[in-house]
Amino acid sequence: MSWQIALSVGSTLMSASQSMSQAKNQAAMYKLQAMQTEADAARKALAYEQRANETLRKLNTANAATVARGFAGGIQGFEGSSKLRVTVNTRDAGRDYETDLSNAANALLAGNAQADIYGNAADIAVRGGLLDAATKLATGGYELSKVYKDKAPPKETPKEPPKA
Repeated sequence: MSWQIALSVGSTLMSASQSMSQAKNQAAMYKLQAMQTEADAARKALAYEQRANETLRKLNTANAATVARGFAGGIQGFEGSSKLRVTVNTRDAGRDYETDLSNAANALLAGNAQADIYGNAADIAVRGGLLDAATKLATGGYELSKVYKDKAPPKETPKEPPKA
């Protein structure tokens, strides 16, 4: 085998190996992005849950102040205008609370969906790298086969003896 052929084979093998290595690195990058996306989604969901809890704390504070004001003013704290204020506060806070919990669930769903997309991209990167490496090896094999083609002279067809 000549050095040119050895160089060609080595180059083809290195190129195929590089394709596989690149595909694995890209897949690892996509998997890391998927994990980062899930972590970001969990962080956002936690922030929404904390906001919902803060809404409940503010509601309790506002309602306690309203009832205390009612009793301090000499009226029933759980009746009349105090009761109306407590009801309105509770309704509004309930709306905000439910919105925050819904936003938390949506943040988790969106994060999981994006993480799945990154996971699929990682799988595609690996398959693409395998196909690229296989193509390079097949091309190298074809080029090598052209070099080693059988150079035997064409077969002669026997001549028929003259008819008598």
